[in-house]
Amino acid sequence: MPRRRIVRGHHIAVLIGLDKKRATLWNIYSQSIKPDIIIKVESTQYNFYESVINQLRPSIKQGVKTIIIASPNEKNYEAFYSHIDKHQRWLIGGYELNQVTLEYVKGSANDLDAVLELIEESSLQRTIREASKEDVNRVMRVLEKRLSTPRGIDTLLFTLNEIEEALEDEESNPEYVLLTNEFQRSHRRRTQRLLQIAQNKRIKSLIVDAGSSMGRRLTQFGGLICMMRITSNF
Repeated sequence: MPRRRIVRGHHIAVLIGLDKKRATLWNIYSQSIKPDIIIKVESTQYNFYESVINQLRPSIKQGVKTIIIASPNEKNYEAFYSHIDKHQRWLIGGYELNQVTLEYVKGSANDLDAVLELIEESSLQRTIREASKEDVNRVMRVLEKRLSTPRGIDTLLFTLNEIEEALEDEESNPEYVLLTNEFQRSHRRRTQRLLQIAQNKRIKSLIVDAGSSMGRRLTQFGGLICMMRITSNF
């Protein structure tokens, strides 16, 4: 009997089970959950938090901007947030397309049973949904700003062919690939390859529901847009 293929879905969030001396990281996909790593305090609290942030960097660079902190004690979240505000301000107050949304959910995420309990109570799903909405709105504001001027439109690519070429061109500078889940289903093989290239090159990507406000907006342009990196504001 052939092995059944596990459907993972697209990466939508990182969940961190946090206490004073340990952080348990989980990758949340649209159809599954995958454990990442456990980080423990080895020297100072500063180094502990920096290790957690360093573990988040690859996901953030690929466009995962929803970070959920689960802890029975909200003070653990507040201490981590305070560290970010003081030492890694770019995460919450820098360039819009690099910002993350940090949210707290009360409870444990130190093992799979605890994570499943959070899901069953709906608190985790609700928090991810609300945080993801803010992430999408942030990207949408940047996109609408570019669509509002000829100069901004010049930084956008709208067809699969030209986006594939841009991602393969070493001299090109794509920054963010946006597509709807309907477009992904209709062009499964090509979008899978496209997203893999984007991931390898650490180009951010975002898949949105075609029925959402951003999904409907993307559908007006065919369901796919690539934002190229710019060096000045509009």
